[in-house]
Amino acid sequence: MGKKDFDAYAKNYNAILSEQLNFFEEDNFYFAEYKIAKLKNLISFQPKRILDFGCGIGRSTLFLNQYFPHAQIYGCDISQESLLEAEKTAPSAHFFLTTALSEKPKIFDVIFVSNVFHHIKLSERSKTLDLITQSSATGGVIVVFEHNPYNPVTRHLVNTCPFDHDAVLLRPKELKVLFKKAGVQNISLEYTLFFPAFLKRLRFLEKYLHFLPLGGQYVVSGNL
Repeated sequence: MGKKDFDAYAKNYNAILSEQLNFFEEDNFYFAEYKIAKLKNLISFQPKRILDFGCGIGRSTLFLNQYFPHAQIYGCDISQESLLEAEKTAPSAHFFLTTALSEKPKIFDVIFVSNVFHHIKLSERSKTLDLITQSSATGGVIVVFEHNPYNPVTRHLVNTCPFDHDAVLLRPKELKVLFKKAGVQNISLEYTLFFPAFLKRLRFLEKYLHFLPLGGQYVVSGNL
């Protein structure tokens, strides 16, 4: 999806998402915080700089600030209107357009990407991942969350979401191949988000189900 589309959705993004995800969670920020909590569990060091690539209106950036209070948090996106909203959501973070990422080489200890690649054209995904990895510090970590195309509920939500109208979901295997081509090492895959709100008491079981391709999303991570 192009920049113009995301600019148009910037101001009502949260409202649209709340309507889409109401079945799963009354507070749609649960999903943003869930990913950052998962990120914190995946890394074993205190990062100095974290990049939220494709940060949108700053939903994840907000929680990056909370979970990593001693790190400098950066967010980049193709949508200027979204970045303006992100500055309101997470005012202590540093935001810039994605086109400026090449000016910040090898400075990020952690690169976090949440549900971005299914918006990128198939022909541009490898090039985009190369751009992302080139901004990583030596020994950095990249963590990418994506929708699980094997989950029928996820596919329904994507098919009915206004800002996902041209999305092409990635199979986990495809994302792992992209990682390997970009030189990412120690690649791991986990499935996440198994239980909706009315089954939230069972969410403690998710850490035992990460190998089952049934979750609403999955996460692929590795070292650079």
